[in-house]
Amino acid sequence: MNARPSSTVLLLVGAISLAPHPAAAQSADELAKQTQNPVSSLISVPFQGNWDFGLGTREATATTMNFQPVIPFAISNSTNIILRVIMPLTSQPSSDGTVRYSGVGDVLTTVFFSPSKLGRIIWGVGPALSLPTASNNHLGTEKFAIGPSVVLLTQPGKFTVGALANQLWSTSGAKDRVSVNQIFLQPFLNYNLGNGLATGVSMEASGAWHADEMWTAPLLFSVSKVTTLGKRPVNLSVAGGPTVAAPGGGSSWRFRLSATFLFPR
Repeated sequence: MNARPSSTVLLLVGAISLAPHPAAAQSADELAKQTQNPVSSLISVPFQGNWDFGLGTREATATTMNFQPVIPFAISNSTNIILRVIMPLTSQPSSDGTVRYSGVGDVLTTVFFSPSKLGRIIWGVGPALSLPTASNNHLGTEKFAIGPSVVLLTQPGKFTVGALANQLWSTSGAKDRVSVNQIFLQPFLNYNLGNGLATGVSMEASGAWHADEMWTAPLLFSVSKVTTLGKRPVNLSVAGGPTVAAPGGGSSWRFRLSATFLFPR
């Protein structure tokens, strides 16, 4: 799995019946917009559960739990480094649905260099590295892969509009496995409704350049809510939508639940 952003694209699990204090509402709104910015200075720890339906001849279901910590560092007065890691725990069926493979998948690490002072256009660039950490060869590439990653967005008023992309090429690994040459594109749009509540839509398109049917592209519609668990701010979200492009035997649609624990500075 490629970069999945994060971070930017998700959804509602609950509602608060009492109107929050204006100061609390402002804080929730600010946190909501920061969660939609992949290179914000906010430390966050997302737990993201994904269900992909309609796989293979038996229309089976694959599940993936992503642990995705995001940690920013200031390296100068003008530049931040944002470390993003995606560690997947996966259970997926074979193409004929008779066998199920479960375990850890390949870990994707991205390092963005981004200006510390936000302008109208927010951006970050840096390397992405895929590590062959899969516990089963059916769940990973068995290849080290590296390439560039970039994110570009703007946040006018209540909107967040942008895109994240990376390209990976394998550099070493198992010689009997197909070389990695893949791209990931994630355009996203979010609208903040107030009191930490937001709606959004994004596409998470992964493409393998060597494949005849190269694209897998779920389109996700989302609702999210920034609230608190105890004293800890958390962004609870739900999303779902069709897979608009997939190779033969690919999933027909995806459903997602996530909880992102926030650590404001």
